[in-house]
Amino acid sequence: MKTRLGIFVAALILLPAAGIWLAGIEWDDLNVLNTGQVANIPAVLLTTLLFAGYILLINQMVNILTGNSPINTQRDFFLWMSAASLILTWLFVYMNIYVAYWSMSSENIIMQLLLYSPLFAMLAPAVLITRNLLGTSGGLIKVLSKMPSLPALRGESAFFILAPIASIGLVGSTVWPAQLFWLQWISPLLLLAALQLLWNENTIFNALTSGNWGRIISVALAGLIVGNFVVFAFQYNGGDVNILVSPASLAQLGFIFYGLTCLQLSDLIAENWRGKQRHELFPKKKFPIPIIVKTAPREKN
Repeated sequence: MKTRLGIFVAALILLPAAGIWLAGIEWDDLNVLNTGQVANIPAVLLTTLLFAGYILLINQMVNILTGNSPINTQRDFFLWMSAASLILTWLFVYMNIYVAYWSMSSENIIMQLLLYSPLFAMLAPAVLITRNLLGTSGGLIKVLSKMPSLPALRGESAFFILAPIASIGLVGSTVWPAQLFWLQWISPLLLLAALQLLWNENTIFNALTSGNWGRIISVALAGLIVGNFVVFAFQYNGGDVNILVSPASLAQLGFIFYGLTCLQLSDLIAENWRGKQRHELFPKKKFPIPIIVKTAPREKN
């Protein structure tokens, strides 16, 4: 797991940088960080608080409908996902330097890390919990489980298809940002899937071979809901987002692939708990009142 995560992070950092080297572009020529945009601190803080409330609300709704609280019963998993969400989202911010799809603040990097990190750490857990809520609709899941099937992607042969496409996307979007910027949204998912196949692990697309589209479509909808909620909340609180988020905009495609990437990342991280018994994952609470057992003295004959 750690090896795959290391390769994934290194590829997202190095391949876009390799693109500007191949194109002969100087770092100063990017001119992305000098936008003059100033971070709206109150808007970010209010959005973070509102988003935390959203997660707690969705978690409570899942608990009411299923009797299971995802955050409470899978606390360690969601802590891992928060860390993964933080790194993944900052990687997307880093990759945006090369394509400038949205404007970025030119303020102190340390201040931005402290300001945005709590919000970024909640994005992937919010996507997964929202997917859990959508999954409580038995009728929807039943319909989505009987969709047309797709051919299977297997083994190293599939790796040698997906890995080059992901690499070309990460490099090419830097060389031709105006035309290929959208490949940066797709490439991380393809790269993660390729690494899973190379390690002979399942991908989120495996269920499609049997016509079960439930996980894919529900997490895609979750990505749309979470992405639009955060952008709307930020704008409502006075923040300025230089992204067109109309229903027909390409930003919606980005939200969908962000959700799919979070799901694939969660499957990879969940391998850390593979093979463990239920009592190891969810240990029983100790009885709050201590019980002392004494041996009664034997009666003399």
